[in-house]
Amino acid sequence: MSEDSKTAWSTKRGVMLGVQVGVYLLFAVFGGIWAGLSVSGADAAARGVAALPSGVAPALIAAILLVLFWFHANWPFRATMVDRAIGVIVGILSVLAVSSPLMSIYGISDELAGDPLKLRTYPMARWAAAVAGLLVLLTIVSFARQMARENRSHLIRALSHCVTGGAASISLAGWFYLPYVAVAGRAAFSTGGAGDSAGGGVSANGGVSPAMFIGVVVAMALFAVILAVASVWWLDELDPDPKTRSPWIGVALLPVMFYGLVVFAAALFLQLV
Repeated sequence: MSEDSKTAWSTKRGVMLGVQVGVYLLFAVFGGIWAGLSVSGADAAARGVAALPSGVAPALIAAILLVLFWFHANWPFRATMVDRAIGVIVGILSVLAVSSPLMSIYGISDELAGDPLKLRTYPMARWAAAVAGLLVLLTIVSFARQMARENRSHLIRALSHCVTGGAASISLAGWFYLPYVAVAGRAAFSTGGAGDSAGGGVSANGGVSPAMFIGVVVAMALFAVILAVASVWWLDELDPDPKTRSPWIGVALLPVMFYGLVVFAAALFLQLV
């Protein structure tokens, strides 16, 4: 890549990071609204589980799909429409895999609520299994796609770009678990600072302590900063398809999409402690 190209993309750093922060804030608003409007009993709040606020889940699904299609419309890699289609398909399948169990965990029946495994981690385990299967499927399909090309020039680059875009699309659905984090934070601070008398970052009432929750948030913020720094380097090295109108938007969205895995990990940790 020429130095002129690097300089041209470097001028987009500010607006690229601005778009990235804007999308983070969009999802944060959904998490805050979900936690603020949720209706929970004392026992449910201690577990970090809340009743589903009407209309919030479909809006969150719509936001995820909007980011997914926005990314593929501004694809930052060199690949064909077929490669983009593969990413869109696995991304939608990931959304379908996560949305159904997520909706079922909120407003769960009293009978199932007595099972801590299903209440806390069963939906996450289902999505984790789906992600593993989708990644295997993505790898196989992407490789078969490259083998089917008559001209196999730049094979490794094309394969890695297709897999990277697809993996990001799959990871994006992890943002569905942000309400778990938000509601756990609400439960932690609603205890009125009961403290860590139970030890291990668990409050006296058996829920997550404020200190533990703050630590999780700090760790999540560090991951966001690391990905933002990485996106600046990706932008400097950007070599997109010349036909793509705004590939820098794709670069801005890529860290946010992979961050779905961080949200999932944080939510799972808060449900297990």
